[in-house]
Amino acid sequence: MKIADRSIGAALVVTGIAIAAAATTYRVGFMTDPVGPRALPYLTALMMGCAGALIFARPEASSSDLDRAAARRTGGAVLTFAGYALVLPLLGFFLSTALVILGLARLFGGPWRPSIASALSTAGALWLLFVALLQLPLPVGSLWMR
Repeated sequence: MKIADRSIGAALVVTGIAIAAAATTYRVGFMTDPVGPRALPYLTALMMGCAGALIFARPEASSSDLDRAAARRTGGAVLTFAGYALVLPLLGFFLSTALVILGLARLFGGPWRPSIASALSTAGALWLLFVALLQLPLPVGSLWMR
């Protein structure tokens, strides 16, 4: 079990380094804010690297491997988010976000009607937050731009 924890810790450290390296390539031709576009990736890399180093240095003796159902849900969540990244340019923010929330809700056992209501209301609230309040443009989707 300590080997599995150390493997996960090492993977988190390597991923944090990769995120930090990728953030160094961000260039913006206009002034966005004083912090710039690299702050969030650097913060993410730092937190991921620190967490990975801690897990690597102090593996838990009592940790258990994922059971089959948890591994299936975790894999399903990863595939759901990968699908989100793929369909976002095509379907746009609102529909893609609603679908990913619906997929995650169903993946973790949510009933259909509340899952649909949650997906639509969350996607709508996020759209209002970004577009109306923060005035950030979101992708409309190339499917609707004909």
